[in-house]
Amino acid sequence: MDNQWNAAPSSGTNSDRNVHVNGAEKKAQSQEQEEAEKHLQMRVEAQEKYMRSMMEKAHQALASGATVSNRHCAIINL
Repeated sequence: MDNQWNAAPSSGTNSDRNVHVNGAEKKAQSQEQEEAEKHLQMRVEAQEKYMRSMMEKAHQALASGATVSNRHCAIINL
């Protein structure tokens, strides 16, 4: 048991590899996060565009005389 504690490390290459692997993992995670953020931003922009389009169509329908009651909504064909 004393030999375990007194043994000199075989070399620094194991720790170097661990640092390299950890660095590579962090870089991969960072790239994945960046891709996820880009994808999310694209989805937000698409949703914004869709909502703008829906608001414009609703405005046009109301301007053309379509009415909306409290219990019924006019269906707007897309």
